[in-house]
Amino acid sequence: MDHQLELGREIRWVDLESLPDTDWTVTVAGMGGRTGEGGSEEELAALGCFEEKYDALGLAVAAVRALEQSEGVKVEAIVPGETGGSAVPSAIAAALEFGVPVVDGDYAGGRAIPEVPQALPELAEVPVCPMSFVTRWGDVVILKDTISSAMADRIGRMITVASYGATGFSWYLMQAKRVRDVVAMDTLSKALHVGRVIREAREKGSDPVIEAAKAAGGWVLFEGQITETEIADEESFAFGMGTHKMTGLRHHEGHTLSVWYKNEYHVSWLDDKPFVTSPDCMIIVRRATGEPAISYDFHVGDEVALIGRKAHEAHRTERGIQALGPRHFGFDMDYVPVEQRVKEFGL
Repeated sequence: MDHQLELGREIRWVDLESLPDTDWTVTVAGMGGRTGEGGSEEELAALGCFEEKYDALGLAVAAVRALEQSEGVKVEAIVPGETGGSAVPSAIAAALEFGVPVVDGDYAGGRAIPEVPQALPELAEVPVCPMSFVTRWGDVVILKDTISSAMADRIGRMITVASYGATGFSWYLMQAKRVRDVVAMDTLSKALHVGRVIREAREKGSDPVIEAAKAAGGWVLFEGQITETEIADEESFAFGMGTHKMTGLRHHEGHTLSVWYKNEYHVSWLDDKPFVTSPDCMIIVRRATGEPAISYDFHVGDEVALIGRKAHEAHRTERGIQALGPRHFGFDMDYVPVEQRVKEFGL
């Protein structure tokens, strides 16, 4: 993204309704986990991996081009796969490189999700294939069809493991008229609004956490200091997983909170009791500034706050809860809407 700004290119997005029905759209992002790159010199040399062909932007562009060439179409717009810290910049930067617009919306309901099967198009039974995967070394894989989107996601993760690093991938190649039925609209504009509110709160001396929660239509669920982080490294190229544990500050003094993440935050416990879970959204931000960070970039001693808000309506359906609820992640608890948890715990 910095490269695009240095070139003087303007960051912008468009309303989906402004696109002709027949325009081809696609989404693009990076797939991977906590570890960005790996492999010893000996291992890489044995595989013929002597020099990286693509940086992060190059991966995104190459993935879109691979899908265009495979399917014989020209992409006229890019739809972000999710509203995430890297997914949106990847989509915008790739669109600027192609000279096409980015759609003000996403396929994850205004949040980030760790797995392809949790996307809104999947819940509407839109095929995920064809998909393209490109490694930093220049390997290109086209997945023409798949037995399930879960298998497609797994294949992509295995490519990241095999290539010792994140891959660029492109998927959901569809025309604008079909996108309208399966996209969450205006999510980039909403995210920009929340960001402005946080900045303005700091400039005015207001509490950026409280203002961010209001702007997002959510709640400040907890304020505390991280006392322990448990990191799971067994799938670090595929996902970033772990748990943050914290003790309460201010209004939450005397209480504890644990939050489990798989790239994003999905399950929490307040005073060791089941608390807010996906599909509702949780985000940890820095207490002083309201700034978020990648889940595994917080450390012991950090003073933070947990903000929560309601999930997109599609994720609150039976199928959405099955795809993104706590039982999907292996936890023996039922999903309880965040607004009910807020009342239950007297927040």
